[in-house]
Amino acid sequence: MTAYRVFIAADVVEILRSCHKREQKIITQCLDDLGTNPYRQGDYVEQDNLGRPLQVIIIGRYALYFWADHAVKELKIVDLRLAGN
Repeated sequence: MTAYRVFIAADVVEILRSCHKREQKIITQCLDDLGTNPYRQGDYVEQDNLGRPLQVIIIGRYALYFWADHAVKELKIVDLRLAGN
């Protein structure tokens, strides 16, 4: 049972579909974990173009970017890219 609803940007879904099956499984498990633990801190923080802090988690070759909207109990997954890009 997730504590927060998880919203994933359409381009993140496309990138996830292009990942190897093993990577898909690991990233999907991370998304499930984030839904139940939305206060998790990333490996580091970057700001988006609005100045909002984005948590960044490194998952294998990928960096997952997200932020939690605690007021409405939603987690926004906004980017997934190769780490270091």
